[in-house]
Amino acid sequence: MNSLKSLCAAGRKAVVALMIISTLSFATATAQTIMTTQTTTTTTLAPQDQGKRYGDPGFVGEPINLNVVNADIRDILNYITEQYGINFVIDKSVKSVPVTVNVTGVPWNVALDSILRSQELGVQVNGTILRIADQQTLAQEQSIQQRIRDSQLDTSPLYTEFIRLNYARAAGTLTGDAGGASQLTTGVTSSSTSVGSIAGNAGSSDQGILGIIKRRLSRRGGIEIDGRSNTLIITDVRENIDAVRRLVALLDQPEPQVEIEARIVVATRNFSRDLGVQLAGLVLGRNGRGGSISTVPGSTNTTGLNPGGIPTGIGLQPDNSLVSNIPNTIIGLTTGIFGTAQISLLISAGEQKRQAKTIATPRVTTLNNRPAEIKSGLKIPVTTIQPNGGGGGGGGALVVTTEYVDVPLRLAITPQITDVGTVILNVAAENSNLAGGGAISTQSVTTQVMVPDGGTTVIGGVLSDAEEENQDRTPGLSSIPYLGNLFKRKGVARNTNELLFFITPRIYRPDYSGNPTAGTISGGTRSTTIIQPVPLGNPPTNSEMPTNTLPQPLQQNPFAPVQTPQQTTVIQPVVQSDSTVKKPN
Repeated sequence: MNSLKSLCAAGRKAVVALMIISTLSFATATAQTIMTTQTTTTTTLAPQDQGKRYGDPGFVGEPINLNVVNADIRDILNYITEQYGINFVIDKSVKSVPVTVNVTGVPWNVALDSILRSQELGVQVNGTILRIADQQTLAQEQSIQQRIRDSQLDTSPLYTEFIRLNYARAAGTLTGDAGGASQLTTGVTSSSTSVGSIAGNAGSSDQGILGIIKRRLSRRGGIEIDGRSNTLIITDVRENIDAVRRLVALLDQPEPQVEIEARIVVATRNFSRDLGVQLAGLVLGRNGRGGSISTVPGSTNTTGLNPGGIPTGIGLQPDNSLVSNIPNTIIGLTTGIFGTAQISLLISAGEQKRQAKTIATPRVTTLNNRPAEIKSGLKIPVTTIQPNGGGGGGGGALVVTTEYVDVPLRLAITPQITDVGTVILNVAAENSNLAGGGAISTQSVTTQVMVPDGGTTVIGGVLSDAEEENQDRTPGLSSIPYLGNLFKRKGVARNTNELLFFITPRIYRPDYSGNPTAGTISGGTRSTTIIQPVPLGNPPTNSEMPTNTLPQPLQQNPFAPVQTPQQTTVIQPVVQSDSTVKKPN
């Protein structure tokens, strides 16, 4: 017993020791982590390295405490240079000005900017060197440099560049040319709608790259187009022509195509069951007495027993409403004639079940951001007769007008292909059919959706489920348990209609040789920077010129088609006239 107590006491001491060791280990690890973090932070934001980040957006320097009275500003700049590794060049316009500064816990870059502004000084960045000068001096230098650049622009020779486009349009689009989807003229539709208005009007704002290039010319530049060969004719200084050529090379790229397949599925399921029971009985007695009950019309027009059929009762015949509406099975039973009584029983039953599935699959291929439409269907003539209002009397001639109404299977779509392999679709799908009696059954959807390349998604659907139960019965008698079934008819019907719209895009990105490439181009947004070498200043008069101003030899020898934009440079020997060049004042 004593040994057991000793063992328990030793165990408790061991547990306490382990807890103390664990606590000390955790504290030591935490201290090491804090020291490592501080060391890393200090290494990352070392004072001598902070000067390289001066001027970066969002940069906040190390807090500084500075308290000086009537100190020379050049001494303050030398102090910041020694502390934070900034390369300062102090201009001769900076005089020995006494400065009084008293800041505490302020980032050094914020304090430096405040000191420079207080003395009307500015900073000019020349690589890794910051030049400190008076603001007026910097402004005068910039004005002189601007006049030098303007003089160089006015005296530089002009060059004429011929750039033939392969994929882009110089001006306008192919939408309005022959073969446009909106130019179909079979019949006359009363509600004709172009593909652009349904699928988003994607091509209405694309007027070629002429406006883009025109805005980036200098004040001496001019641009013309040759619509026959889709060629840009640009006249400007050499520096700007090189920049325009790089811009045209970026814009004149083959756009990917996308094949869009739509599936319009219409599923219909109908079920109906109808069961009816009819009873006829007649009893005749002496002295003209008799009695009858009947829920089925008799087979003769006279009251009495009918050995060959159903007995005819007394009075009016019933309306036959207890018979099944879909009687595909009829069971009849009669007792014959025994004595002066006859009873007949007629059971009519029917059941119908129908399933139908209709699939319409329109498919169309189009370029990126270009509307496309495919349509197949009928044009139904609708004739309208109106009296001719030209005559004074009521006996004028009649005017017969015939319009054609579309009953189409139609798909109108405008795709926008992204670099990450998805397609944003503006879709309008419609499936119409004749429903009988002059009515038109239409299923349509208009939506915008994003779908991955090769993926299928449901862009719309409608489910209609209708259940119906009808009973025709004889009052009172139909409520009798079990026996009441002989005096009623019961019908059950269920109609289910389901409509689904599926869409599947497939991206086709050809290279310059026409071979397909991968659907994903990059993992992010592509961007390219082009420096504008001269100021934008192209006057409108330089660009409003006839498009057929090519020299006659060039018109007789058009450029041969190539895969990359073709350029030809011609030097402009003389300066353009005052009517087309805006001279500086």
